[in-house]
Amino acid sequence: MKRLAAVLLGLLALAFLPVQAEDQVTIGSGIVEVIKPGKQDIPIAIPRPRGGDKDTQLLWEVIRNDLEMSGFFKVIDPDAYTEAPDAGIKLGEFSFEDWKVPDPVVLAKTSLSATDGGVAAEIWVYDVPGTRKLGAKRFTAPRSSGRRIGHRIADEIIRLVTGEPGIFTTRIAAVTKASGNKEIAFVDIDGHGVTPITRNGSINLQPSWSPEGARIAFTSYRSGNPDLFLADLVKGSVKRISSRRGVNIGAAWHPAGDKLALTLTSGGDTDIFGISPTGEAIGQLTKAPGIDVAPTFSPDGAQIAFASERSGGLQIYVMGVDGGEAHRVTFQGSHNTDPDWSPLGDRIAFVGRDGHYDVFTVGTDGKGMDRVTQDQGNNEDPTWSPDGRYLAFASTRTGKSQIWMSTEDGRHQVPVTSTGGWSNPAWSPRTDW
Repeated sequence: MKRLAAVLLGLLALAFLPVQAEDQVTIGSGIVEVIKPGKQDIPIAIPRPRGGDKDTQLLWEVIRNDLEMSGFFKVIDPDAYTEAPDAGIKLGEFSFEDWKVPDPVVLAKTSLSATDGGVAAEIWVYDVPGTRKLGAKRFTAPRSSGRRIGHRIADEIIRLVTGEPGIFTTRIAAVTKASGNKEIAFVDIDGHGVTPITRNGSINLQPSWSPEGARIAFTSYRSGNPDLFLADLVKGSVKRISSRRGVNIGAAWHPAGDKLALTLTSGGDTDIFGISPTGEAIGQLTKAPGIDVAPTFSPDGAQIAFASERSGGLQIYVMGVDGGEAHRVTFQGSHNTDPDWSPLGDRIAFVGRDGHYDVFTVGTDGKGMDRVTQDQGNNEDPTWSPDGRYLAFASTRTGKSQIWMSTEDGRHQVPVTSTGGWSNPAWSPRTDW
């Protein structure tokens, strides 16, 4: 954990120095309507960065891979570029005429240079049909943070074209079996940057990010019982906060960060309780017969969704944050669980068993159920990206369990990890590191 804290403090040194940005994004003669990734492949050209440094190839590869993963862009093959390699990146340093043959809609030019103790990168993004600049930005960071700069640049390109930044500077906390045990680690969206959170040689499950992204709650059997622990990623500490008799599983943070919902054993049943981040009991939220598990809060903190057997099979329900009467939102199938409430507030992702386990979404009123995965192995533990445009989940479609990322409608699906043994993903909020 000390090493993890040092990594985080180093990443906090990343600086963002704006050169210029424009609020309204237009391409050619009209406003670009890019609402959801996966529905439109915008042709984009990304020349290799200026600078000649050995790190420029890595920077280019990171940016290109991120944009292809995003589902927004079709990256044009560099072999089709006709511009001279020494052309500049700013207006007046190159000609839009040189881009008529590869015919991109968006042109993203970058440079990389050394600074005292680090590197500086610039990104300039252009509307090629309209021969105009969409925006530019400069980033500085320690040299060891080259991949992070690439992710920052990719997110900025996405912001300038779609109006909202990408998700490549966020991370996913998940369970990994790389050591032979089930440990918690976090990983970048492109599968790199794996950083251990636990190394206790036991079974660790169900990580859950705090709203500010500095703490992760998780269940561990390190003391023999499934207890709830809290990892402080900045301080580098781990402490047990709930060791009540029976299970202490499925923690979910309230958006205010002042309490968690947790599944505890209640007599011979399991129910959902509220506890503080230090472990003090707040109250019992569910009391109906049958198991109640897997809580998730609405973005405004006013409601909570969970899985319950109160009607027979396992189904998804929604109730007020202080308990009370719950209404059912899933009616198809007999086994629906693991809900996760979209940050946009309108939909709930969950896992349904239909021969295999698959990911679905449904409106919070129980209407408009959509399937995200089908006929691709087992797909479990859905988790929303902080912008509500993507879902990550564990999938066995390639044999070993991997983390996959999908647009919320399932049209564009790509792998995040490749080493196998990954499960229980939890997508981080947007953070400064």
